[in-house]
Amino acid sequence: MRRSLMLAMALFVFNCHAQLVVKSAQVRLLPPGMPNTAGYFQIENTGDEPQILVGAGSDIARSVEIHEHIMTAETMKMVHLTELVIPAKETIQFTPGGYHLMIFGLINPLVEGQSVKLYLQTQAGEKIEFVADVARP
Repeated sequence: MRRSLMLAMALFVFNCHAQLVVKSAQVRLLPPGMPNTAGYFQIENTGDEPQILVGAGSDIARSVEIHEHIMTAETMKMVHLTELVIPAKETIQFTPGGYHLMIFGLINPLVEGQSVKLYLQTQAGEKIEFVADVARP
């Protein structure tokens, strides 16, 4: 009984994790000395339930946050999101001028063509790890 329960829990965790798929991930290469940058990608929820992102991170920087650009009173403003719902069976684009990852306090300068590891954190406690290529804007 205990073994069956552990197997069922492992399959549940695997299926939750497998529902979110990150594609075409890039981190923007900026001029030397710039301490912050941004990350862009597509995230697809292949599951039947919405998934909620509540954070992000990487070992390349002091902190990583989910942000969105919004227009307020004819001014473009960047807003830190504490959560972002990825609806079931939908794909959300993280692009310049929209949703994106803000990467604060780079530990080392980035190099064009370099691959870096990032992750997204879900409300359910899942950590979605992915690799992004460093590229010029």
